[in-house]
Amino acid sequence: MPNMSRRVHIAVVQPPAVGSDMPHTVMRDRAVELLDEAGARGADIICLPEYLNAMGRDEAMWQEPPGIEAEPLQTEVAELARRHSTYVILPLLAGDNGRITNTSFLLDRSGAVVGRYDKTHLTAVEREDQNVCPGDDYPVFDVDFGRIGIMTCYDGHFPEVARILALQGAEVIFFPTLQRRLTAEALDLQVRCRAIDNCVYVARASYGTPEGIAWVPGMVAGKSCIVDFEGTALADTGPRVGVASTTIDLDRPRVKERSFGGQVGDAAQFLRQDRRPDTYGRLLEP
Repeated sequence: MPNMSRRVHIAVVQPPAVGSDMPHTVMRDRAVELLDEAGARGADIICLPEYLNAMGRDEAMWQEPPGIEAEPLQTEVAELARRHSTYVILPLLAGDNGRITNTSFLLDRSGAVVGRYDKTHLTAVEREDQNVCPGDDYPVFDVDFGRIGIMTCYDGHFPEVARILALQGAEVIFFPTLQRRLTAEALDLQVRCRAIDNCVYVARASYGTPEGIAWVPGMVAGKSCIVDFEGTALADTGPRVGVASTTIDLDRPRVKERSFGGQVGDAAQFLRQDRRPDTYGRLLEP
């Protein structure tokens, strides 16, 4: 059923990271199981991690990925979206008329694809070795509970991405990623900063330490989490495989003082009003 309130149950899925003891097929099946679990919790929207159909796959997959219509994983995910009446963000390596893209597809509660975001900031490996083509736009999507945006992995290192999404009215930014080399502390700070700077919720989905393996520092940090606009973590998987979910209220007042001793009001509005785009010219320089 469509959500007519502004209380929204958000979930992020953290499947096991692929490796010598974790083939793609096992990871993929576990991701689908966790998606089903998140749907059973009553999630209104669920975010999966980056490159879900490609991690651990052979070179042929990276050279000629299928389009969304031919992707078997999309069929399974669409069925779960229908069954649980939930939105799903499905990040895939996708073929698109001869182009290869790192694309997050938005599926609605009926399982239909209703939007896509092509990652704009590609890593050197993506550009030079995998021939992935960048996107050049930052769309936002109106869903039945509000407005959302998506940024992908390396995009998170460029604060302009989250800012553009917020300026377009995104209330929640979903952040599918596979970043594994940053520390848990760095990942935590990155998500919190994007949330605080833009007065938005941020929901990050990544990969975790496979079940049955003892986590030690230096291993994949995971950190699939949901953070509010004040930078408070509302749900967090840590390094482990699982689902992080929570209910947020998008009508919760985002109140702060405009400045020390200044007027009290909507923090997001203050951020928009107090910007100085006339001084930001250097951001446009190569």
